[in-house]
Amino acid sequence: MSGTPDVSVVMATAGRRVGLLWALDALAAQELPDGRTFEVVVVHTEGTVAPPLDAAAEHPLVAAGIARIVADPAPFAAGKRNAGWRASRAPLVAFTDDDCRPRPDWLAAFLLAHEASPTAFLQGGAAIDPDQERVAMRAPRVRLQTFVPPTPWAELCSAAIPRGALEHVGGLDETFERAGEDTDLAWRLRDAGAPWVAVPEAVVDHAVETPGLLGALRVAARFVDGPRLVRRHPGLRRFYPAGVFWSPAHAWWLLGALGIGHSVCRCRPLGLGLTAPWLAWHLTRYGRSPRGIARSAAELPGDALIDGAQIASFALASVRERTPLL
Repeated sequence: MSGTPDVSVVMATAGRRVGLLWALDALAAQELPDGRTFEVVVVHTEGTVAPPLDAAAEHPLVAAGIARIVADPAPFAAGKRNAGWRASRAPLVAFTDDDCRPRPDWLAAFLLAHEASPTAFLQGGAAIDPDQERVAMRAPRVRLQTFVPPTPWAELCSAAIPRGALEHVGGLDETFERAGEDTDLAWRLRDAGAPWVAVPEAVVDHAVETPGLLGALRVAARFVDGPRLVRRHPGLRRFYPAGVFWSPAHAWWLLGALGIGHSVCRCRPLGLGLTAPWLAWHLTRYGRSPRGIARSAAELPGDALIDGAQIASFALASVRERTPLL
């Protein structure tokens, strides 16, 4: 592709073969205004499995020179995203992931917002992939990524940032290895004076994850950089329940654990009533219909394990960072 594109799309792939191909198909279907062009930079970790990349290398966007695949030593998303935007050429850089399908007007919405606010961090939205709605409704212990901007977490699965702003703050902090690098970047941009603009028309359809109980336990510590984030950006605390808890469920879990401990130690059943808020929180997770409550009830034992594991991980991180977030 000759000339400088108007917008670059950076995608840090985790090696999801089908997801990567779907994402590239969705980008190929983008409806840009006449005369506008885009490029795609897919970044993978050097030495990762070949089949997903081999399939992507045969995609029409790659054949047309619009997309290219870049290898980088970075094993985590922050490093791959940095490598992607630095290898790109456009003045506006849009970010998404290989478990997302941007809707046809995704890039057009970002370009329009960029014209109105040339220095702004642009945050789009995410919705459940319509082809996976039945999975979201029926699979056990699903994990969804849905949001309407603005959100304080600044999820980079649907966002666009001027190249100059990225250069000014030095890109993403690659010491965030699990999660939180996108939130940290957006708050550093805000501190540097970049406006924060919601672009609700820029939506990606996000895949539904079904990790199961063991998978959920494995990722229980994924967000433990939360204490580090609030230490670095104290303004984030107002978005956490009571400024101390990562989730309301964690507050109710601790209250319930206190009640159970009281009942066991003193042989009084009254303390068991303290578990009611936690039970109510989880029993309505899938709605208040009889089917939703039954579905939630079946997952309660696993929910107790997951909440406990997360609280323990956050407690250790809070001690390390010397700031409380449970």
